[in-house]
Amino acid sequence: MSMKASSWGLLGLGLILGYSAPHWLGDAAHAAAPGAKVACPWGPELDAVRAAPDNHKVLLENDRVRVLDVTVLPGQREPLHAHCNASVLYVMQRGALRERNGEGRIVRDEAAAPATLPITQWHATEPPHSVENPGTVPIRILRVELKE
Repeated sequence: MSMKASSWGLLGLGLILGYSAPHWLGDAAHAAAPGAKVACPWGPELDAVRAAPDNHKVLLENDRVRVLDVTVLPGQREPLHAHCNASVLYVMQRGALRERNGEGRIVRDEAAAPATLPITQWHATEPPHSVENPGTVPIRILRVELKE
């Protein structure tokens, strides 16, 4: 990727931080305002970086944000984890996707990628879940978690 394209991508991410799009769990999961502090009802052992370190790599962390590179390879299923902070997802690459809730029940099963990629989504906190990639294309997401 060229520096120019990369700069435009970062500019676009900055412009969409307040953007809200439908989410896998429905509109009720997005009720929190951007940047709203929400008490985390799940223990620290379910934090995505701690519970699923092979899938969630910290690119940047400070007192305001945590930026994660999220990757789920073909045939891989993430360990159960949660996201306690509201965040913006920039979905760069995705094929098939299967998501399970904390009880292991499938709550989303999509055989193909969205029609248009990349896409940007707003997410409030996310309860315990795991994502499986039953497809042949890696799932690649840049996740910006807001701490304030």
